[in-house]
Amino acid sequence: MRAWPRLVYLALFIGAAAVAALALDAALRPSASADLLRAVLVASLCAAPGLVHRKAWPAAFVLLPLGALLVARTSLLLPPDVEGFGAQLAYYWEQVGQGAILYTQKVFPMTLGDAPALRLFWALVVYGLTGLAALLGLGLRRPLAGLTPLLVLLCFGLTVDEAPRALWAPVLFLVLAASALGLSRSLKRPGWRVRDAVPSLAVGAVGAALALLILGAAPSVAARPWQDWRTWDPFRSGGSVYSFNWLQNYPQLLDPANDQLVMKVRSPVPAYWRANALDTFTGYAWVSTQSFLDSIPRAPSDDGRTYTYAVPDYSPTPPGERVEQSFQLRSVYTNYFFTGGDPLSLTLAQQLDIRLNDARALRVVTALGPALDYSLTALAPTLRPVDLVGLGADYPEEVEPYLSLPFPRATQMTGPDPDATWRATISETMVDADQWADLYSLNREAIADATDPYEITLRLERYLRRYYHYDLSPPPSDYSSPFAAFLFDTRRGYCQHFAGTLALLLRFNGIPSRVAVGFTAGQEDPAGVFTVTTNNAHAWVEVFFPTVGWVSFDPTPGRNLPTPGPSSTTPGFVDPFAGSPTGGGGAVPTLPPHQTSPGETLPGGEPDGAGGSWIARWPWLPWSLAIVVLAAGWPAVRTWWRRWDLHHGPPVRRLEASLRLLRSTLADYGVFVGPASTLEELFEVVRAKVGLLPEPDLLPRLQAVLFGGRAARPVDVERTELFRRRVARVLRHRSGTLRALLALYRRPAASAKTAARHTIADL
Repeated sequence: MRAWPRLVYLALFIGAAAVAALALDAALRPSASADLLRAVLVASLCAAPGLVHRKAWPAAFVLLPLGALLVARTSLLLPPDVEGFGAQLAYYWEQVGQGAILYTQKVFPMTLGDAPALRLFWALVVYGLTGLAALLGLGLRRPLAGLTPLLVLLCFGLTVDEAPRALWAPVLFLVLAASALGLSRSLKRPGWRVRDAVPSLAVGAVGAALALLILGAAPSVAARPWQDWRTWDPFRSGGSVYSFNWLQNYPQLLDPANDQLVMKVRSPVPAYWRANALDTFTGYAWVSTQSFLDSIPRAPSDDGRTYTYAVPDYSPTPPGERVEQSFQLRSVYTNYFFTGGDPLSLTLAQQLDIRLNDARALRVVTALGPALDYSLTALAPTLRPVDLVGLGADYPEEVEPYLSLPFPRATQMTGPDPDATWRATISETMVDADQWADLYSLNREAIADATDPYEITLRLERYLRRYYHYDLSPPPSDYSSPFAAFLFDTRRGYCQHFAGTLALLLRFNGIPSRVAVGFTAGQEDPAGVFTVTTNNAHAWVEVFFPTVGWVSFDPTPGRNLPTPGPSSTTPGFVDPFAGSPTGGGGAVPTLPPHQTSPGETLPGGEPDGAGGSWIARWPWLPWSLAIVVLAAGWPAVRTWWRRWDLHHGPPVRRLEASLRLLRSTLADYGVFVGPASTLEELFEVVRAKVGLLPEPDLLPRLQAVLFGGRAARPVDVERTELFRRRVARVLRHRSGTLRALLALYRRPAASAKTAARHTIADL
């Protein structure tokens, strides 16, 4: 056969692999697309000898290792002091190992700028998966098996929480994969025409349309991120592993009917038991991008049974008192050590590599559990509200990352109409700018004329607790960001929504903030032991103040920080701004004009949240349409598949296909012909059951072609097809409309290949 159809097949395969690699690249910072695409191209070419000649596929086992070295050399340059082939291999092997370790420590979006070994790691991962796919799909010419590793790579990229939604990726992959599958059948034929690719392109287009319909029918799927934050499973296989990231399934954890013990804590003071902090806001989720690079030194005790890990100091830290706490974790796996304040030292009976990040979280690479006991010395803060008044906004350089947002801040809006400036600016900054258009006006309504960072924090904390409502099952929304949906549409959510929203509003006002995750204090017994269960899982906010450090606030209704402090949720709180000349302080601002109070009715009589998207009003409609499309499309696809060989190949193959269709048509209406029956027996069944006979010379002509070595002519195919259509018309007329419709959906008794074998055997 000519070479150019194989080149088209190769191009389709490389295109599908490139789409999968680019889907993964969306979760890497900065982009590594050049390295990933180079890995795709080299792997595909190294595994393609079997496409040139079927028996040449073993050459891939020689070319693929050489290609891996080429990818490594182009992704990470060798230092000048590394000489010799063996030294080069050892260097790259060491770098790949370091990249694998960094992969276990970093989180998505994964930063590669300060970790060239991690960039090499991802390039070789893509190279390995693409090489395996190319060996199967190109070298061995098994396209379905070859596309499977690429599908794994694509799905990994699309299900990373922080990767932006990219509908083009799955749709384009589907079209390319379907085209490659359809073209692969033509590679086995001596001849090939351009129109042979039309059916596969049509199938790919129909599949892409159905994918778009399904994705558009579920906002939680079509939104960024693709995972539904309300149903994500926080536990890995093999045990309950608490991940403490944005995908922690708080609705599942906060189920009173399934309350499970997490730990018991002995502490002289109650506290929120903190595990980690989420420092980066992507517009769609809060994530932790802090690397755990600082290894904590340990020293054995005198008896050698325990080890004490001294946590480095951090400045500034809020004033407080040293407390001794002991933790007993049960039936839980976690990578984090819980702390009830700023950690100073940790003691346990294991030698571990405990690491610290800039958010003062303690972590190990391998999850510990299900039972873990350790003691902790921590600094419990003893702040008063007046301690935070008038501290200003002179923030040190190290907290600048805690001010970052994917859009400009309110303090950057100038001109006579800052709201109009904001709307114009955001429309040029983000793709989904319309969902954040009301952010400036809402923020101004919430903080009024407050300028002190502490007063702004208090007003935002109160604003969310009063005008937004706790709900473990918030209603659906057309907004792609869960925070935009919470702020401007549903106004209902749980601790993730409240904490994440307060942190982004604080950053919007130029105040460093982050989202802390862990557990509330739990139930205290008379002995001073706190019982913490899954129902105590929680997320709150930490705000930075100059000369003081990070201070906790909690905007979630029904949750209160347990000890006196600067948050308005703490016991005995006295607002230091209550008597200010501005009239602000403790007063809660009025509701923005574009919102309504709980239970109020919008113009037109619909309750708040009942209007809006057609998906929210009729969530069943898209799925019903999808079912209708599938039901209507199945007969067409089935008919096209059964008649494929009827219009392709030489006349003798088309003649055999026509006879197979005759058997299938009879079977559709309950007239079964044995697979071992001869042509005479087939036509005799047609005469007895249908009442039709072929033209007198048709049967001898078919026997001469199939048994006598005569060449088949197009007219033989036309005469056989004419007879088959007559049989089908009589069966439809005799069976009635309902039976004819059911025949369209009947599953064939055997596959096309099986039927072909039976026909050839019969003939």
